[in-house]
Amino acid sequence: MIYATFAVWMILIISAGMGVQWLWRRLISPGWVSWALLPGTIVSEMSYIFGCLITGGEIRRARIMPDMQEKDKEPQAPTEAAPKLRLVGPIVASLICIAACGAGIIISNQFFGQEVISKFEASAPLGVQPTNEQTQATVQQALPGDWNSFWNQLEGQVRLIRRTLQAWGGLDWLQWHVPLFVYLVVCLAVRMAPAGRPFVPTLLAVVLIAGVIRIVGLMNTQFENIMQNLWPLLTYVWSTLLLLLVISLLLHAIVGVGKSMLDSTASGPAQGGKKSAKADA
Repeated sequence: MIYATFAVWMILIISAGMGVQWLWRRLISPGWVSWALLPGTIVSEMSYIFGCLITGGEIRRARIMPDMQEKDKEPQAPTEAAPKLRLVGPIVASLICIAACGAGIIISNQFFGQEVISKFEASAPLGVQPTNEQTQATVQQALPGDWNSFWNQLEGQVRLIRRTLQAWGGLDWLQWHVPLFVYLVVCLAVRMAPAGRPFVPTLLAVVLIAGVIRIVGLMNTQFENIMQNLWPLLTYVWSTLLLLLVISLLLHAIVGVGKSMLDSTASGPAQGGKKSAKADA
């Protein structure tokens, strides 16, 4: 059951990363977003290119970073790569992209993230005992079987956001490895899905990864222990993206309201001037 739950959370992580990237591209230039996420951009694009090449695909135009002058806010693939196999090719390329970004997060955690993850696990919302099962710093390892379980898990997402904020507030940001790990996780998690690529091959790649993990788990019982050890990191990645998604939505709403108010203010005097001109005529 843990493997099916893993696949669901991976799909949610990739979807949240795509949503964060889409919102950021609405606020600033896509080129600046790619530069801000430079480690994730390099890993994502290079691994996708490699996936296309090993499936016999064609690289028509190789460019890691998008044009800084482009006006389009939609995620555009900076590299024009066409996998040769129509269905299998994009799935393999997306799978390698997800695996490369996931491996980057795991490696970053091994070298820089132990303090952040331990702080995240030890943190609890203010006024709540950490022994309460509903407030544990982890996403559930089983899918909800009824409406009560569904709503409990949904409420748990708010507690995860609070826990992430409290964990970040308790970190020593003057230690270089702390901001580096947080930055690398954001870059790799947001760019885990290839930008501007179809979502269906990415979705199928996640299912395939979960299936491979399930097969390996059946062949080696110790692999399930590895999944248990990786679960806190999975929880942290999801909580970070969820927090970024909420903040990005709020910023997008504030900017949208501000633009609407400015447009209405600017159009008001212009309409008044037209009416006075008609009256004089």
